[in-house]
Amino acid sequence: MKNKLINSSLLAIVLGLLGNCGEGSSDSSALALAAIGGGTSSVKVASASDLSIESADDYNANQYGLITSSTLRTWVTDWANNKPAGITGNLVIFQANKVGADANKSLILPTAGVKVFVSVTGNNAALYSWKTFRETRNNGLITIPGGTSTTGGNGLLSGASLDEWFQTYGVDPTKDLIVFASGNGDNYGSIGHQHYTLRYWGVAHEHLAILNGTIKGQFPEAELGNDTDESVPPLNGTFSVRQLKNVDNRILTLSIEDTIEVAKNNGHHSVKGLSSTVLISDNRTANNNNDISVYTSSAGWQEYNGGENTTGTTKSGGGAIAFEGHLKGAVFVPHYNVVDRTTLDNAYAYTTSAVGTFNTLKFKSKADIKDIWDTYGTTGGPNSGAPAYEEGQTILQYCRTNTRTQTSGISTQLILGRPSVFLEDGWSIFGLLAGNFPSANFNDDVTAGASTYPSVPVKFAADVQGAIESGARGSGDGPHYNTGVKKSTVDYFQINSSATTTKKAFVDDWNYKNQ
Repeated sequence: MKNKLINSSLLAIVLGLLGNCGEGSSDSSALALAAIGGGTSSVKVASASDLSIESADDYNANQYGLITSSTLRTWVTDWANNKPAGITGNLVIFQANKVGADANKSLILPTAGVKVFVSVTGNNAALYSWKTFRETRNNGLITIPGGTSTTGGNGLLSGASLDEWFQTYGVDPTKDLIVFASGNGDNYGSIGHQHYTLRYWGVAHEHLAILNGTIKGQFPEAELGNDTDESVPPLNGTFSVRQLKNVDNRILTLSIEDTIEVAKNNGHHSVKGLSSTVLISDNRTANNNNDISVYTSSAGWQEYNGGENTTGTTKSGGGAIAFEGHLKGAVFVPHYNVVDRTTLDNAYAYTTSAVGTFNTLKFKSKADIKDIWDTYGTTGGPNSGAPAYEEGQTILQYCRTNTRTQTSGISTQLILGRPSVFLEDGWSIFGLLAGNFPSANFNDDVTAGASTYPSVPVKFAADVQGAIESGARGSGDGPHYNTGVKKSTVDYFQINSSATTTKKAFVDDWNYKNQ
């Protein structure tokens, strides 16, 4: 892994940071001022290529990134003697759910130096749940709320919330090794996003891992504990993301404005930190099928194709977003098919808590995943004629809420070692930013306020900028505008018609780090 360390005088840092973030960017100004105010003398400003790691062909050889049950078992059995080099703290396992349906044999049994915590319900930022690493944020142009006022947001986790989480569980990511794992079922969207969030905030790869496959089926009951065996959160942690102020990994999340620039210019751009050309990948697999060859525009890639209301808003009962389609030039790579969903694993027998025939849902081999990206990505589905991936090229990935992309992102960023960045807000937000929305398609279901679609600044309106197409790749067709788009839904996301940036959350995050 290559990390570019900028060592220079304070003035050189300021100039370098300004240049790195682009002319006139509020992002660059905040970064430079943070460097001055914090008295920092060096900042690791990551490029996309700095944030990817290539897995060994044999996943058993990995000590971080994507790890196997064999590796995790070795650590749990004797952490003191088997911990990876450079790790001085605990092994902390966060399970996305229980192994079975009840309180018995529900989690990996904690041992000396090994803490195990299982996801809880609710949206308390300080507690571990599937929503822990998301919250309502404002990027300067639009808010990214949850489905209702009580379900939490879908945006990036703020520094204050992440600090609460670190301190609740007593985690120090500069000493501990954090493993995200699924008790049973497919939870890569959640645990992948948790891994991604910690990388965004600056936690090093060597301190993070994702279990390949589920705990169920890979750990016998003798190695599992009951609910009462779960580690107790110590509530006494002191770590803060401010201790990572010399690490800037924000390139991992691409802003709306930078995404538009990349897409409208067919992958060419002036965004610092990306390869000179970018491969864009739409990973919104619908009507999932183990046979990748059967996907069509009405069963598999209908969201990509741009059918009427195929994406849907994240607001509960909100109906349609403004437009459908995909980023211009994007290929469709189905997130569902990088995971082996056909092989049943019956190596261990479970009693009533987790009885049954099941799949451990491990990622396919590195060679098979490469074939999906390189073969299907250039010839399959709507991808005919798409250019081949170029070594070192950055992949911009997106889906509806940046959940499905976490599965595809693991396949590129932690297995193939291909630089990857993500449209954090996803199409459910991006598809609301219409600058040319037909008035006849707007349903004024609210009596108060304007009865027309809110004005979106031209530079942030992807449809006006020519960054959207529908149909097959390279069709030349523009976006499909949904009918019956409700004013109450659009109002819920609070579009700022006078916005000058879509990077406000990034600036806020950097300022928090450097307080």
